[in-house]
Amino acid sequence: MNFLETVVQEKKVLVGKKKKRMSADDLISTTDGQTKKNVFYDSFAQPLQDGIRIIAEIKRASPSRGTSKNAGVDLSRIISAYESGGARALSVLTERLHFNGSLDDLKLAKKLTTLPVLRKDFIVDAYELYEAKAFGADAVLLISEALDSTQIDEFVATAFSIGLDVLLEVHSVASYEKIEHVKGTLTGVNSRNLETLAIDLHRAREVVRIIPRERPVIIESGIFNRSDIELFLDDGVSGFLVGSLLMNSGDPAEVLRKLIHPGHANLQPASRIPEHCS
Repeated sequence: MNFLETVVQEKKVLVGKKKKRMSADDLISTTDGQTKKNVFYDSFAQPLQDGIRIIAEIKRASPSRGTSKNAGVDLSRIISAYESGGARALSVLTERLHFNGSLDDLKLAKKLTTLPVLRKDFIVDAYELYEAKAFGADAVLLISEALDSTQIDEFVATAFSIGLDVLLEVHSVASYEKIEHVKGTLTGVNSRNLETLAIDLHRAREVVRIIPRERPVIIESGIFNRSDIELFLDDGVSGFLVGSLLMNSGDPAEVLRKLIHPGHANLQPASRIPEHCS
Protein backbone atom coordinates (compact mmCIF):
# COMPACT_ATOMS: atom_id res chain seq x y z
CA MET A 1 0.00 0.00 0.00
CA ASN A 2 1.09 3.58 -0.59
CA PHE A 3 1.32 6.13 2.22
CA LEU A 4 -2.22 7.45 1.89
CA GLU A 5 -3.77 3.98 1.77
CA THR A 6 -1.78 2.95 4.84
CA VAL A 7 -2.89 5.95 6.89
CA VAL A 8 -6.54 5.56 5.86
CA GLN A 9 -6.57 1.93 6.98
CA GLU A 10 -4.89 2.82 10.27
CA LYS A 11 -7.40 5.59 10.90
CA LYS A 12 -10.37 3.29 10.32
CA VAL A 13 -9.05 0.92 12.98
CA LEU A 14 -8.40 3.80 15.37
CA VAL A 15 -11.87 5.28 14.95
CA GLY A 16 -13.40 1.86 15.57
CA LYS A 17 -11.57 1.71 18.91
CA LYS A 18 -12.66 5.24 19.81
CA LYS A 19 -16.31 4.39 19.18
CA LYS A 20 -16.05 1.59 21.73
CA ARG A 21 -14.82 4.04 24.37
CA MET A 22 -17.33 6.78 23.54
CA SER A 23 -20.32 6.23 21.31
CA ALA A 24 -21.05 8.42 18.34
CA ASP A 25 -24.34 9.48 19.97
CA ASP A 26 -22.55 10.60 23.13
CA LEU A 27 -19.99 12.53 21.11
CA ILE A 28 -22.69 14.11 18.95
CA SER A 29 -24.51 15.29 22.06
CA THR A 30 -21.53 17.48 22.94
CA THR A 31 -22.00 19.48 19.73
CA ASP A 32 -25.79 19.93 19.90
CA GLY A 33 -26.89 23.49 19.32
CA GLN A 34 -23.66 24.58 17.67
CA THR A 35 -24.07 27.14 14.91
CA LYS A 36 -21.86 27.84 11.93
CA LYS A 37 -19.97 31.13 12.19
CA ASN A 38 -17.78 30.80 9.09
CA VAL A 39 -14.80 32.36 10.86
CA PHE A 40 -12.27 30.19 9.05
CA TYR A 41 -13.91 30.41 5.64
CA ASP A 42 -14.41 34.15 5.90
CA SER A 43 -10.70 34.67 6.63
CA PHE A 44 -9.83 33.28 3.19
CA ALA A 45 -12.97 33.89 1.14
CA GLN A 46 -11.45 36.50 -1.17
CA PRO A 47 -8.43 36.27 -3.50
CA LEU A 48 -5.24 37.88 -2.26
CA GLN A 49 -5.08 41.64 -2.87
CA ASP A 50 -3.59 43.56 0.04
CA GLY A 51 -1.28 41.01 1.61
CA ILE A 52 -0.37 37.36 1.95
CA ARG A 53 -2.55 35.19 4.18
CA ILE A 54 -0.90 32.22 5.85
CA ILE A 55 -2.30 29.32 7.84
CA ALA A 56 0.56 28.47 10.20
CA GLU A 57 0.71 24.82 11.16
CA ILE A 58 1.56 23.04 14.39
CA LYS A 59 3.18 19.80 13.25
CA ARG A 60 5.30 17.86 15.72
CA ALA A 61 6.71 15.39 13.17
CA SER A 62 6.45 14.23 9.56
CA PRO A 63 6.97 10.83 7.94
CA SER A 64 10.11 11.88 6.09
CA ARG A 65 11.76 14.53 8.27
CA GLY A 66 11.11 12.94 11.62
CA THR A 67 10.57 15.04 14.72
CA SER A 68 10.29 18.78 14.12
CA LYS A 69 12.91 20.97 15.78
CA ASN A 70 10.17 22.85 17.64
CA ALA A 71 8.22 19.75 18.64
CA GLY A 72 9.23 20.12 22.28
CA VAL A 73 8.68 23.86 22.46
CA ASP A 74 5.76 24.98 24.60
CA LEU A 75 2.71 25.38 22.42
CA SER A 76 2.02 28.85 23.80
CA ARG A 77 5.41 30.04 22.53
CA ILE A 78 4.83 28.62 19.06
CA ILE A 79 1.39 30.17 18.79
CA SER A 80 2.63 33.50 20.11
CA ALA A 81 5.32 33.50 17.41
CA TYR A 82 2.77 32.66 14.73
CA GLU A 83 0.50 35.48 15.86
CA SER A 84 3.41 37.93 16.06
CA GLY A 85 4.54 36.94 12.56
CA GLY A 86 1.13 37.69 11.07
CA ALA A 87 -0.54 34.29 10.62
CA ARG A 88 -4.24 34.55 9.72
CA ALA A 89 -5.17 31.10 11.08
CA LEU A 90 -3.70 28.00 12.70
CA SER A 91 -3.64 24.42 11.51
CA VAL A 92 -3.16 21.68 14.08
CA LEU A 93 -2.08 18.29 12.79
CA THR A 94 -3.78 15.71 15.01
CA GLU A 95 -2.75 12.44 13.31
CA ARG A 96 -0.78 10.44 15.89
CA LEU A 97 1.14 7.57 14.28
CA HIS A 98 2.99 9.45 11.53
CA PHE A 99 2.84 13.07 12.72
CA ASN A 100 2.85 12.65 16.51
CA GLY A 101 -0.19 14.90 16.74
CA SER A 102 -3.08 14.82 19.18
CA LEU A 103 -6.50 16.26 19.84
CA ASP A 104 -5.04 17.70 23.04
CA ASP A 105 -2.90 19.99 20.87
CA LEU A 106 -6.06 21.11 19.09
CA LYS A 107 -7.88 21.80 22.34
CA LEU A 108 -4.98 23.73 23.84
CA ALA A 109 -4.37 25.72 20.66
CA LYS A 110 -7.98 26.88 20.64
CA LYS A 111 -7.60 28.09 24.22
CA LEU A 112 -4.39 29.96 23.44
CA THR A 113 -5.45 31.92 20.35
CA THR A 114 -8.25 33.98 18.91
CA LEU A 115 -7.23 32.95 15.38
CA PRO A 116 -9.44 30.44 13.54
CA VAL A 117 -8.20 26.87 14.04
CA LEU A 118 -8.20 24.02 11.52
CA ARG A 119 -8.07 20.34 12.47
CA LYS A 120 -5.77 18.75 9.91
CA ASP A 121 -5.97 14.97 9.77
CA PHE A 122 -6.85 12.05 7.52
CA ILE A 123 -10.54 12.04 8.36
CA VAL A 124 -12.30 8.82 7.38
CA ASP A 125 -15.45 8.84 9.52
CA ALA A 126 -18.10 11.42 10.43
CA TYR A 127 -17.29 10.59 14.05
CA GLU A 128 -14.11 12.62 13.64
CA LEU A 129 -16.06 15.70 12.60
CA TYR A 130 -17.96 15.70 15.89
CA GLU A 131 -14.67 15.02 17.62
CA ALA A 132 -13.09 18.05 15.92
CA LYS A 133 -15.94 20.26 17.04
CA ALA A 134 -15.81 18.94 20.60
CA PHE A 135 -12.11 19.79 20.82
CA GLY A 136 -12.57 23.33 19.54
CA ALA A 137 -11.90 23.28 15.79
CA ASP A 138 -13.40 25.98 13.60
CA ALA A 139 -12.71 23.97 10.44
CA VAL A 140 -11.63 20.53 9.28
CA LEU A 141 -9.51 19.24 6.42
CA LEU A 142 -11.13 16.65 4.16
CA ILE A 143 -8.86 14.90 1.66
CA SER A 144 -10.71 14.09 -1.54
CA GLU A 145 -8.33 11.29 -2.48
CA ALA A 146 -9.02 9.53 0.84
CA LEU A 147 -12.81 9.62 0.43
CA ASP A 148 -15.36 8.59 -2.16
CA SER A 149 -17.86 11.06 -3.60
CA THR A 150 -20.68 9.98 -1.28
CA GLN A 151 -18.48 10.41 1.79
CA ILE A 152 -17.36 13.84 0.65
CA ASP A 153 -20.94 15.05 0.25
CA GLU A 154 -22.00 13.54 3.58
CA PHE A 155 -19.02 14.81 5.53
CA VAL A 156 -19.30 18.34 4.16
CA ALA A 157 -23.01 18.46 5.02
CA THR A 158 -22.33 17.11 8.52
CA ALA A 159 -19.52 19.59 9.10
CA PHE A 160 -21.73 22.49 8.07
CA SER A 161 -24.54 21.26 10.32
CA ILE A 162 -22.35 21.47 13.44
CA GLY A 163 -20.65 24.75 12.66
CA LEU A 164 -17.44 23.62 11.00
CA ASP A 165 -15.92 25.13 7.88
CA VAL A 166 -14.24 22.77 5.44
CA LEU A 167 -10.90 22.88 3.63
CA LEU A 168 -11.50 20.31 0.88
CA GLU A 169 -8.15 19.12 -0.44
CA VAL A 170 -7.22 17.98 -3.95
CA HIS A 171 -3.90 17.05 -5.51
CA SER A 172 -4.72 16.53 -9.16
CA VAL A 173 -7.10 17.65 -11.87
CA ALA A 174 -8.95 14.34 -11.47
CA SER A 175 -9.44 14.82 -7.73
CA TYR A 176 -10.67 18.39 -8.32
CA GLU A 177 -13.23 17.16 -10.83
CA LYS A 178 -14.50 14.82 -8.11
CA ILE A 179 -15.32 17.75 -5.80
CA GLU A 180 -16.07 20.65 -8.13
CA HIS A 181 -19.82 20.31 -7.47
CA VAL A 182 -19.32 20.92 -3.74
CA LYS A 183 -20.20 24.46 -2.70
CA GLY A 184 -19.26 26.56 0.31
CA THR A 185 -15.84 25.09 1.06
CA LEU A 186 -12.31 26.33 0.68
CA THR A 187 -10.38 24.28 -1.88
CA GLY A 188 -6.95 23.15 -0.76
CA VAL A 189 -4.49 22.35 -3.55
CA ASN A 190 -1.79 20.14 -2.11
CA SER A 191 1.49 20.21 -3.96
CA ARG A 192 2.40 16.99 -2.17
CA ASN A 193 1.40 13.68 -3.70
CA LEU A 194 0.07 11.74 -0.71
CA GLU A 195 0.86 8.43 -2.38
CA THR A 196 4.58 9.15 -2.83
CA LEU A 197 5.07 12.29 -0.66
CA ALA A 198 6.79 14.02 -3.60
CA ILE A 199 6.23 17.76 -3.91
CA ASP A 200 5.68 19.58 -7.20
CA LEU A 201 4.62 23.23 -7.05
CA HIS A 202 4.24 23.47 -10.83
CA ARG A 203 1.80 20.57 -10.85
CA ALA A 204 -0.15 22.33 -8.12
CA ARG A 205 -0.27 25.45 -10.25
CA GLU A 206 -1.73 23.45 -13.14
CA VAL A 207 -4.56 22.37 -10.83
CA VAL A 208 -5.13 25.91 -9.56
CA ARG A 209 -5.52 27.20 -13.11
CA ILE A 210 -8.58 25.03 -13.80
CA ILE A 211 -10.39 26.17 -10.65
CA PRO A 212 -12.83 29.09 -11.11
CA ARG A 213 -11.56 32.35 -9.65
CA GLU A 214 -14.63 32.70 -7.44
CA ARG A 215 -13.66 29.54 -5.56
CA PRO A 216 -11.26 30.29 -2.66
CA VAL A 217 -8.01 28.30 -2.98
CA ILE A 218 -5.40 27.53 -0.34
CA ILE A 219 -1.99 26.24 -1.45
CA GLU A 220 -0.76 23.45 0.82
CA SER A 221 2.80 22.15 1.21
CA GLY A 222 6.01 23.08 -0.56
CA ILE A 223 6.26 26.71 0.57
CA PHE A 224 9.85 27.43 1.65
CA ASN A 225 10.55 31.00 0.55
CA ARG A 226 8.92 34.13 -0.82
CA SER A 227 9.54 32.94 -4.39
CA ASP A 228 7.31 29.93 -3.78
CA ILE A 229 4.55 32.33 -2.66
CA GLU A 230 5.02 34.56 -5.69
CA LEU A 231 4.66 31.64 -8.06
CA PHE A 232 0.91 31.65 -7.30
CA LEU A 233 0.15 35.36 -6.93
CA ASP A 234 -1.25 35.78 -10.44
CA ASP A 235 -3.55 32.77 -10.07
CA GLY A 236 -6.17 34.24 -7.74
CA VAL A 237 -5.37 32.12 -4.69
CA SER A 238 -6.57 33.09 -1.22
CA GLY A 239 -3.82 31.83 1.07
CA PHE A 240 -1.06 29.37 1.89
CA LEU A 241 -0.67 26.66 4.51
CA VAL A 242 2.89 26.43 5.87
CA GLY A 243 4.11 23.83 8.37
CA SER A 244 7.57 22.26 8.16
CA LEU A 245 9.37 25.53 7.42
CA LEU A 246 7.96 27.14 10.57
CA MET A 247 8.24 24.12 12.85
CA ASN A 248 11.93 23.74 12.01
CA SER A 249 12.83 27.41 12.35
CA GLY A 250 14.58 29.08 15.25
CA ASP A 251 12.45 32.19 14.68
CA PRO A 252 9.03 31.31 13.22
CA ALA A 253 7.76 34.88 13.60
CA GLU A 254 10.55 36.28 11.43
CA VAL A 255 10.10 33.49 8.89
CA LEU A 256 6.43 34.41 8.58
CA ARG A 257 7.29 38.07 8.11
CA LYS A 258 9.69 37.20 5.30
CA LEU A 259 6.99 35.16 3.58
CA ILE A 260 4.31 37.80 3.99
CA HIS A 261 6.19 41.02 3.27
CA PRO A 262 8.04 41.47 -0.04
CA GLY A 263 10.46 43.93 1.59
CA HIS A 264 12.16 41.11 3.44
CA ALA A 265 14.91 39.12 1.77
CA ASN A 266 13.92 35.71 0.53
CA LEU A 267 14.56 32.83 2.86
CA GLN A 268 17.41 30.58 1.85
CA PRO A 269 16.13 27.15 0.76
CA ALA A 270 19.17 25.29 2.09
CA SER A 271 17.13 22.89 4.19
CA ARG A 272 14.56 22.32 1.51
CA ILE A 273 13.83 18.70 0.63
CA PRO A 274 11.33 18.99 -2.23
CA GLU A 275 11.09 15.27 -2.88
CA HIS A 276 9.78 14.34 0.55
CA CYS A 277 9.11 17.34 2.80
CA SER A 278 5.66 17.12 4.45
